[in-house]
Amino acid sequence: AFGVAGEQLPQVAQELAAVAAVHGDRAVLRLDGQATLAALAAEAPGADLLHLACHGRFRADNPAFSFLQLGDGPLTLQDVRALRLRARLVVLSACETGLGRVAPGDELLGLVRAFTLAGARAVLASLWPVDDGATALLLADVHQALSDGAPPAQALQQAQAAAAAA
Repeated sequence: AFGVAGEQLPQVAQELAAVAAVHGDRAVLRLDGQATLAALAAEAPGADLLHLACHGRFRADNPAFSFLQLGDGPLTLQDVRALRLRARLVVLSACETGLGRVAPGDELLGLVRAFTLAGARAVLASLWPVDDGATALLLADVHQALSDGAPPAQALQQAQAAAAAA
């Protein structure tokens, strides 16, 4: 789990703590200055589950410039495609990470496609700006359901139903 907190993202540390609480000693956390491009490149290829909690930006004018903000700079689509992932799930806990744009040749460009091309079997992403606190709670429930054996889509559905009932 990689997270970069900030003025608009005060719950990132709590979100990563919730991920760690669910996954126990299997979890590796990198927060703020430790959540670097180099650390991601070194650790992500061996991860079964990758969680990124940070600022994200989709650039509709040029999706190749879309990014996730890590502790030492932006993680771009090109950086993501260079990763060699084996993750069954990548969780993108950031705004608008699920947006994409159809490019010439009917190719969809965006972060989800980049993570899929890098080898992720599934990507959980958002299509809109997200509230930091609500997202942290929702994703804690998603991780609990994943830990209990639910597949990603079911884990998200269960977490959304619980949030709606609260």
